[in-house]
Amino acid sequence: MDIITRFAPSPTGSLHLGAVRTAIFNYLFTRKNKGKFILRIEDTDQERSSLDSLNQILDSLRWLGIDFDEGPYIQSERLENYRAIAEEFVKKGLAYRCYMTSEEIQQLKESAQKENKVYKYPRTWRDRTDNPPGLDYVIRFKTPDNKDIKFYDTLRGNININSDVLDDFIILKSDGYPTYNFSTAIDDSEMNISNIIRGEDHLSNTSKQILIFNSLDKTPPTFTHVSMILGKDKSKLSKRNGSKSIEDFKKEGVLPISIINYLARLGWSHGDQEIFTLDEMIELFNLDNLTKSPAIYDESKLSWVNSSHIKNIENKELIKILEMDFFHGIDVNQALNAAKEKAKDLLALKESLKFCKSEEVSLDNEMLESISTKEVRETINDFYVESLKLDSFEKVEDIKHLMNSFLDKKNLKMKQVALPLRIILTGSKVSPGIYEIISIIGKEIFNRRIKKYLEL
Repeated sequence: MDIITRFAPSPTGSLHLGAVRTAIFNYLFTRKNKGKFILRIEDTDQERSSLDSLNQILDSLRWLGIDFDEGPYIQSERLENYRAIAEEFVKKGLAYRCYMTSEEIQQLKESAQKENKVYKYPRTWRDRTDNPPGLDYVIRFKTPDNKDIKFYDTLRGNININSDVLDDFIILKSDGYPTYNFSTAIDDSEMNISNIIRGEDHLSNTSKQILIFNSLDKTPPTFTHVSMILGKDKSKLSKRNGSKSIEDFKKEGVLPISIINYLARLGWSHGDQEIFTLDEMIELFNLDNLTKSPAIYDESKLSWVNSSHIKNIENKELIKILEMDFFHGIDVNQALNAAKEKAKDLLALKESLKFCKSEEVSLDNEMLESISTKEVRETINDFYVESLKLDSFEKVEDIKHLMNSFLDKKNLKMKQVALPLRIILTGSKVSPGIYEIISIIGKEIFNRRIKKYLEL
C-alpha cells in the first residue's frame, strides 16, 4: 500500500509545538516509506482563521525544511464539495436538516446543567420530514443506535466506542461551512490518506470520523495518536510554561534541525542516541518506537541540542547562516571553531565573534573604566612587550607558554591579565578563550588594538 500522510493545521494562530511535532512525525514517517506528504489548511473556522496565520504556518514549515509533495489544499476553497456530500447524506437518510435555533439549544444546555446532566441533542428533527421555508438549518449526522465503532491505533491498540455516547453531531453549519469532523474525514478519504499521525487530543474525534468514512464506503486510515507535550509543571503547554512559536525560536538563534531533532525525541527514541541528522531520523524513524507517555518540554534540553548541532555545522555553511563578514587577517576557521564550543545559539555565537568583524573594537564606558587603572595599564604594557618575542601567533601553545611565563615572572593571577586583555582585544567579556583570541586576530591586529589602548 502506498503511504500517504497529511499535516492539516488550522490558521488560527502561530504553529504551536505540539502541531509542529506531529508535522515532523508525519514527515519522517512518509520520507522513510518513500510516500506522499500532503499539506492541508483547515480554515473552516471563519471567525478565528486569518491570512496572517496561514502565511506564518507556511513560512515556519519552509524555514524548518519540512517540504510537502502536494498542497497546500485550502478547505474554504472546497465548500461546494462538502455541501454536496452533506445534501447527499440527507437524501440517503444518513443525515437530516435540523431547524432548532441557537436559543433553543442554549436553553436545553442550561436545563441539562441545572440537572447535573451531560447535554445531548434530543434528536428533535431526526425523523421529521417537514422543511420550514426561509428558516436557517444545520445538517446533523444520524448516529446509529448501539453500534460498536472499532478502530486500531498503532500506539494504543484496538479501540471500541459505543455510538450511544455520541449525539447526532452537526456536519454542516447554518452558514454553509462544514464542521471539523465532517470536512477532515471527507478530505482524508478523497486524498487517499493511508496514515493519520496526530495528537491524542483528537482521539475523541476519531469515532465520529469513522462513521463518516463508513458512510462514504471508504476504509479509514491507520491512526496513531501521539502523547501531548506538557510543561515542566505537567500542565498543558502554554505561553505561561514555555510554549513558543517557530518564529520565536528563529529569532532566538535556534537552528531548524535542532527543533526537528528535539521535538522528534519528545515521544520517539532510538536507543540512547540524542543527536540526529535529518537523514538519520528519516532512516531510523518507526511508529513502533513512539511512546504513550506525556512528553515534557524542557527548554534547557533544547538549548543543549542546539549547541550540539552548532558544533557539528561545517564552517562554510555556518558563515552563510551567520551572514557575517570577517575582517582580513582574522583566522576565520579558528574563530568559528573556538566560538562554536561555547555557543548555545546563533545569537550568542554571533555576539562572541563581533571582535572579528573589523580592525578595531569599541568599548563602552563601563568596560573602559574597568581597564583604566595605572596597574592594569602597566600590566598590559608589560605583556605587550613580552609578546614581541613571538614571531607569530599561529600556535595557541606558544601563546599559552608565553602567558604562563609572564604570570610566573610577574607573580600575577590569570584573571589579572586575561580579563583586561579580553576586553581590550574583543570589546566584550564574552568570547572564546584568551589564547584563542590572540591567535585568531593574529599579531598585526593584536599590536594595533593594544597600542590603541595604551594611547588612551
